[in-house]
Amino acid sequence: MEGLAEHRMPAPAHSAPSTASTQEPTTPAHLPSPPATTPSSTTRKRKPQIRFSAEMDTVLLQEVLAHNPFEAGRGSKTAAWAQIADAVGVDARRCREHCGLLVAGFKSKIAASEKASGVVESHTEMDDLLANVAELAAEEEERKAEKTAEKEAKERDNERADGMRDEAMKGMKKRKTKGDILPALIERVRERDEFNREIAIRTVANEENRLALER
Repeated sequence: MEGLAEHRMPAPAHSAPSTASTQEPTTPAHLPSPPATTPSSTTRKRKPQIRFSAEMDTVLLQEVLAHNPFEAGRGSKTAAWAQIADAVGVDARRCREHCGLLVAGFKSKIAASEKASGVVESHTEMDDLLANVAELAAEEEERKAEKTAEKEAKERDNERADGMRDEAMKGMKKRKTKGDILPALIERVRERDEFNREIAIRTVANEENRLALER
């Protein structure tokens, strides 16, 4: 038994469990950590697309006729579209764009109708609203064209006035130059007259002396 005990193999030592397969990879200290991604950074929220109903179109056109944003000034125009947007329940930009599309479609419809039959068909209530809005927009375009023409005419008048003033200044400079020469000419004439007068006096004196000697 003792011999068997001496040849008994020692029990293997229990090694610590390996962590190589379970340890998470780490970023080296000299490299920056990758940016964290969030749903807000990878996806963008899109505004829901709004479809105007016939009722919304009617309200839109009625409000446009009531506030007339075409005639309003630059600051008041924004306020007018804001009031229209509140009544329709859609933001001002979309109301303005949709109104433009409605008017453009109405004009195309009228042009096609006149070309086909030579007469314009009877208007519906929506057509009447669109016709009035289109008239307001056309009046504003005419006012803009008139203002542009007045501005251009004023600029032309100013340019013409500037040119006339420049020509007048040039004329004044020329007259001033002539005025500087005139006194010099007068002085030369005066000197010439004095010289001629002295010559005449000497001539007379010489003649008198000659006559006196002959006596």
